[in-house]
Amino acid sequence: MSAIRALADDLAARSDDQLRELLTARPDLVLPPVPDFQALAARASTRVSVQRILEKLTAPELQVLEAVDLTTNEDSHLSTTASWLKGAIAGSTIKSLDVILGHLHSLALLRRAKPHPGAPKADATRRFYLPVSVLGEALGAYPAGLGRPYSTLAAQHPEFGQRLVGIVEGLRGAGLPVEKADTPATAAHALHHLVSDPVAWTSLMSGAPPQTAELLRRFKYSPVGTIPKKAALGRAVLENPSPTPVEWLVARGLLVPLDALHVELPRPVGQASRGHVIVADFQLEAPRPNPRPVARNLRDNAAFGAVAETLRLVTELVGLAAENPVGTLRSGGVGVREVRRLSESLRLDGAATSWLLELAALAGLLTLDAATSRWGASEGDWLQASREEQWRRLVEAWLDADRAPSLVGAPLPAGGAVNALAAEVSRPDAPVVRRRALEMLALLSEVESSGDSVNAFDTEDLISALTWHQPRLQRRFARLVPGILREAAQLGLLGSGALTVLGAAVSEGDYVRAASVLRDALPAPLNSFLLQADLTAIAPGYLEPDVARELALISTAEGQGPATIYRFSAESIRRALDEGHDAEGILRFLRQHSATEVPQPLSYLVEDTAARYGRLRVGTAGSYLRSDDEEGLSALLADPRTASLGLVRLAPTVVAAGVSAKELTFSLRELGYPPALEGPARKPVGSHRMVPVAAPSSSRTRLNQWELTDEDLDRQLAALRGVGLVLHTSGETESLVSLETLRKAIRTKSSVRMGVVDSQGNQRQEIFVPLSVNEGRVRVYDPRHDVERTVSVHRIMDVEIVEGSPAHG
Repeated sequence: MSAIRALADDLAARSDDQLRELLTARPDLVLPPVPDFQALAARASTRVSVQRILEKLTAPELQVLEAVDLTTNEDSHLSTTASWLKGAIAGSTIKSLDVILGHLHSLALLRRAKPHPGAPKADATRRFYLPVSVLGEALGAYPAGLGRPYSTLAAQHPEFGQRLVGIVEGLRGAGLPVEKADTPATAAHALHHLVSDPVAWTSLMSGAPPQTAELLRRFKYSPVGTIPKKAALGRAVLENPSPTPVEWLVARGLLVPLDALHVELPRPVGQASRGHVIVADFQLEAPRPNPRPVARNLRDNAAFGAVAETLRLVTELVGLAAENPVGTLRSGGVGVREVRRLSESLRLDGAATSWLLELAALAGLLTLDAATSRWGASEGDWLQASREEQWRRLVEAWLDADRAPSLVGAPLPAGGAVNALAAEVSRPDAPVVRRRALEMLALLSEVESSGDSVNAFDTEDLISALTWHQPRLQRRFARLVPGILREAAQLGLLGSGALTVLGAAVSEGDYVRAASVLRDALPAPLNSFLLQADLTAIAPGYLEPDVARELALISTAEGQGPATIYRFSAESIRRALDEGHDAEGILRFLRQHSATEVPQPLSYLVEDTAARYGRLRVGTAGSYLRSDDEEGLSALLADPRTASLGLVRLAPTVVAAGVSAKELTFSLRELGYPPALEGPARKPVGSHRMVPVAAPSSSRTRLNQWELTDEDLDRQLAALRGVGLVLHTSGETESLVSLETLRKAIRTKSSVRMGVVDSQGNQRQEIFVPLSVNEGRVRVYDPRHDVERTVSVHRIMDVEIVEGSPAHG
């Protein structure tokens, strides 16, 4: 029976509650809905779906699943059970394995199977399992970190297969209990039995050079290694009196050369080096980290101080971008020079400035002008929002962003480094890793702390805990978590390495409670500052947004931290005058909000700068209009139809317009005035720019695309039971069953009868020996014409094993 059909029978035998549990854990199986159990089994047997659920397994669950994959065989109906797996997994018990196997079965990664014909009668009442047919592909080339069997290596590397016969003969001559062999296949079988025998393995390893056992332990996670420079494969012979560990292992067939630089540890050798088990480090319980105590006050002070500083710096960055938009490189991202310019203004280093650029862009505070390729400040209510509202906007944007700001500065494969706001910072998996890190910190922080202290955890401990719960994501955790923790600390989610009340609330999605905590913790904003005689003002704390914005307009911020120093100068006063302020208004603002008298030097500076301001006037004009007919120009200005042109009289015979020369000429001619176009047409600027668009990085990411409601589950269960709406099949099941049959025929070297449709739509039945399936094509051997052919998968209508072939029946 096909493995897909067998899985369909297994699923059909489950109760509605069990099916509901399965579909809740794997919603992708019924999105879109499936018409029957065979279609459900087919979708559960796809590699992508299996890989998706593998990422949710814990370390012991994944280890058991890998052991099942290595100890079963679909073609020979070799199933397994908990008592059989116990000998392959060190430190396990039958009870714990039964629980894990049951959970894997509930996820449709395993199906119930009949006991193997050779099973002892004592095991006849146990539950036996077989994995889904695509599990081997989903786990990868080296499940459990073990290499390929000797038989596979000898077949795929003919040179090694030929050497293997001589190796076996040499080991027999050395007195080792190895069977006689005269072909690569029998030699592979003989060597497999030799290293699988604990006594023979101990005898073989007794003559190994020093550090050989240590070398074998290095193959714990991968069976493929690189040959060191001091080792030479030419010296890998049994007669070598002083071999290196690599040479000694290669000479005895315990390491297989793949090429001039790489070797592979065969599967039985890997198991022997682990104590003749598949899993040597079975850890049923999650690792317990070693927390370090941190004073609660110290944690809170660090977190709330970081929040206040981040809000201040982001506001200052937005102001800088409003004055002078941030340029980008032609290759994408913000270059080093622009980052250095901003760093000097913010008084920060390049890494901190890059983080602020990424954060502000994620929150939509900076937008990219597609016409100029420059990042400018977006129009919004950021300055009017309260601090808790600003903080929530930043946190939500960071948590949902499909970018990893910590990757800025990382080296690129082609040379150079990743720039801020560049495409290389994009990481679609970042939102998932962030939420998992916060959830894990919340889980670890549930352990009771003593007195006024809380528990803080090192980065390595957090990565270790995350990896135990989701080992398939270990590389992502190791790459992203250190940077995520640094960013979380800047947003107040962590303080001195410990999860804060803000972080715990965010991990639960309770932003209302987080905002309330932040509002109570941060000091109330001030509406006054201290003026000094040296033309400076000191803000002793966080100023109200309106006061801070006005003070930043008439002065320049200096220093760093919450107690900011502002310096007044002629340039800063002129900046305020450019915005429409006058001397009286500036001095009135200073008197109203200064806790001290306005120093006389500052009054003189404001009044003197205002007195000299405006002797020369600068304005904006798109074109001009001149005429010797002063009365005609007066009539034109009085014409109400010209109001939209922005006409301003500069002299009796000269009028400036706010539109381009081309637009002015066209409009006047439409109104009946026949002007002449003077000089070359001016290129449009400003008014014809493209509207600034938000960067793609500012968009939110939907973390879970596979969501099922209770109504969805009810409808799907009704369809599966045949009592609901009848769903039409799409042919998905037949295609997957055909591919499964082809793969089985390839493994067993069986012939198949294949229904193929030609380019004219004619179907014919042919007998082939399939050789491989890859990228939508099947490579087959045609015994009738003695040639190899390639058949597209979409032209195959049906496949069946030919009677009398090894896989038949």
